[in-house]
Amino acid sequence: MLSSIMLIVLVTTLLLGAGTAVWVGHSMRQTAADGALPAQTRALEYMARTLAFRVEQQQKPLQSLATVLSGHMHEPREWLEALLLQPASLASQFDEVQLADARGQLLLNLEKNQSRPLSQLLEPTRDALRRGLEEGKPLVRSTVQVSDAGLQLEFQNVFPVRTAQGRLLGVLGASYRAAAPSLLPLEDEQAGTSGDLFLFDKSGRLLAVGSKGQWQLPQDGGDIHTFANEDLAWLRTVQATTLSERRGSQLWSAVTLPWTQWVLVKVSNVKDWVPGMSVRSVWLLVVAVGLTAMALLVVLALVFYPLTELFRKAERAQKRGVMDVADANVYGARWWQRLSAHDWGEAEVLRNALQALGHSRESQDEREQQLQQQLQTLMDYAPVGLVVTQGKKVLRVGMQAARVLGYQPREMLDMPLRQLCASDEAYEELLARIARGLDIYGQFDSEVCLRRKDSSNVWVRLNGQSMQRMSRTWEVSNKEGDERYLVWELEDVTTKRLVREQSSWKAMHDPLTRLPNRTAFAMRLKEWLQECASVAGSADVLSVGETSTGHGVILYVDLDHFSQVNRQGGREVGDEVLGHIARLIESSVRPHGWVARVGGDEFAVLMPGISREQGMRHAQLLCMAIQDWEGSYQGQRYMLSASIGMLVLDAASHSVTTAFQGADMACYAAKRKGRNRVEVIAAAA
Repeated sequence: MLSSIMLIVLVTTLLLGAGTAVWVGHSMRQTAADGALPAQTRALEYMARTLAFRVEQQQKPLQSLATVLSGHMHEPREWLEALLLQPASLASQFDEVQLADARGQLLLNLEKNQSRPLSQLLEPTRDALRRGLEEGKPLVRSTVQVSDAGLQLEFQNVFPVRTAQGRLLGVLGASYRAAAPSLLPLEDEQAGTSGDLFLFDKSGRLLAVGSKGQWQLPQDGGDIHTFANEDLAWLRTVQATTLSERRGSQLWSAVTLPWTQWVLVKVSNVKDWVPGMSVRSVWLLVVAVGLTAMALLVVLALVFYPLTELFRKAERAQKRGVMDVADANVYGARWWQRLSAHDWGEAEVLRNALQALGHSRESQDEREQQLQQQLQTLMDYAPVGLVVTQGKKVLRVGMQAARVLGYQPREMLDMPLRQLCASDEAYEELLARIARGLDIYGQFDSEVCLRRKDSSNVWVRLNGQSMQRMSRTWEVSNKEGDERYLVWELEDVTTKRLVREQSSWKAMHDPLTRLPNRTAFAMRLKEWLQECASVAGSADVLSVGETSTGHGVILYVDLDHFSQVNRQGGREVGDEVLGHIARLIESSVRPHGWVARVGGDEFAVLMPGISREQGMRHAQLLCMAIQDWEGSYQGQRYMLSASIGMLVLDAASHSVTTAFQGADMACYAAKRKGRNRVEVIAAAA
């Protein structure tokens, strides 16, 4: 029997190994083919965003230069030319700079920091300046050129020069050139796959071809023959979006490049994306399957050894006539007991384990009761009210939460959540809000109105999340998935809501996040500085081992790329996210810090009496907490990060103004060094 089983296992292993190899190879090729088109399209979108970012970065110095010139347009031409030709002038960042007044009169023509005759200005550049005067808004004109260094992209920017009141004084033009690979890197560098890139203008004319590691102009119209009439018609449908489709064995992707009205097209072969197996890989797979089969045979021989021993014992017992003389009523039990008295290995371990499980069942029940009592004790004496719900009923409640709702803890066991709501409409609305918060943010944190035992209303703050989120390694079966366990913190906020209605509270707090505003933060900082000054004045010399209370830190928190949340989900979702982040910051620095909202997506934290090392630890923990937070909207997930500037305060050296400026400078340094980091500054007095 053992030989037959081993032979069957060997054949089965070889067949399964070969079938698995074929199936895995086919699945890998199919998966790669299915993901090839989205991957190719994402690479093109990345190139488009990179080009848009470069163009926008070039417009910023031009805008600053226009602002400077707006106050000097009445100066003579020589004076303006000297201003722009200064070594530190922003004009040095461009290859060519032109300036014209409001009447269209050309004033300056600079090329590579040198003055050129006005008559040498090309007509296309003059047309761009005229359009800027006529339309009165920034313009960008892009062209493709050939130089000794290869294909180049030229961008002509035109920016209006206006007074502070908005009156048009003239236009400022500037152009710069860059190598095509620096602005439009070839796909080989982005995705590691081969293919051809084609650059078209808005009329469908082919401008450049990216192939064999370089950009070049179309050669005698030969490259345009690659595209049929229906291909060109398909390209003309690309406006401000991205198109992609699979045509047989070819992948076609097209994306519009911002600012240029160009269309970038990538054409590649599906086979380039599908991995193949070499002869060496095939032989390695055969060897691996063979070794696996041999190892399995050895393991089977070891595993079946106790079974074969039991069989031999039974055979010997039968030869001795034990089974023949055994009583039929006790045949199984007494014969097995006699046979199993000599077993070992897995059989012995299994028998001993079953006996141990039978003896320990009662002790396990007692242990479970002890754990239940300990859990209830922890919930009863926790500093906050705790409630555990399963589905639509209360599973367990702490004493603090029960008192807020007017019940005894035992009265709320298995209580339907509907009983805590004043009406069916309020109940359905509460469930919808909880489901939305859990789906989007992974938790629910809001104020709701509940009904007490005496039918009176009480406003509470509910902060809860699923136990699956609290312990990510705990997996819940599908049967329990619809009735997930939720853990809630419950706090009575009825008095706080009455206080918020007072005008004095509204004047010193932000209505969206309910945090103190910038004015309140400045007053709190000023009070702390004055307190430290009075303490320092009452004692001239500190005793040995005594520390000064005039030190602390200020954290200036600025959310990175928060505008993407508003663009993706709208202003309403952006306000919700700000509320969640505000509560996250407040809970992260509690009880050492005092938090305020000082700007749109900017927060400030005062931590008095905290050293530099302690402040850095709190700041880094806060930065990681914001980075770990994530939400979703309409199936799309978004995450945030924060740039945090930390100022080490000295009450004897700082004022409210210098403290704000120093923290803001540290935050700006964090953004400049890559965002999602903490930068520390100890400003001088």
